[in-house]
Amino acid sequence: MTSSSTPSPVTAAEGLFLPMSERFVTSAGVPLQGDVDLAVTLANIPADFTTKGMFFTRYVAALGAEWEELLPSLDEPAKHGRYHAFVDYPLRDYVRVFERVARARFPGSTREAFRLLARGEIEVFSESTLGRVAFSLLRDPAATLLRFPDLFKMVSRASSCTARQIGDRHVSVTFPRFHGASEQALGLVEGIVQTYDEEPRLSVVIDDHRRIDFDVTW
Repeated sequence: MTSSSTPSPVTAAEGLFLPMSERFVTSAGVPLQGDVDLAVTLANIPADFTTKGMFFTRYVAALGAEWEELLPSLDEPAKHGRYHAFVDYPLRDYVRVFERVARARFPGSTREAFRLLARGEIEVFSESTLGRVAFSLLRDPAATLLRFPDLFKMVSRASSCTARQIGDRHVSVTFPRFHGASEQALGLVEGIVQTYDEEPRLSVVIDDHRRIDFDVTW
């Protein structure tokens, strides 16, 4: 991975925090270095952002006894940890659960841990009733990446995104204003390409207003 970043102070804006700007090129086998600042990540997520319960379930199971330890930090924990697949739950809670599992499963850089764990999210969705229907109509990475903005809306009330085809085996995915950990978004995009047994290569540009551009080839 080659990378360069321009530090930007963490300052308050509209009640949220701004991340640092960053630009790098990476491929699936090249690990990210550094750690995710969980406090800043959570501060970037509006309180009304949500995601579907299907993404909580296996992580709650993975936490086991640690689930009880995490409960005091959650805004709206599901009763007995039983999240319903198509019910909306706070995105902040999801990131808290996700972070705990990512650190346990992939020790070391938490940026890389977030990325690796997020790659599996596409599998969770594709195994749902809604996902099976959606993926039955999609045959390759390009078609799926172009549908990614619609698929994302199906499962999350969160940052919006757009996608456009640049060329053969080349798609651009843009979040005009991303709220959360950019490493999760990176892993989601990589996971889509890997679903089709292809190896993604991405050029990533993140500005200090939280715009993220993924230039994806495979």
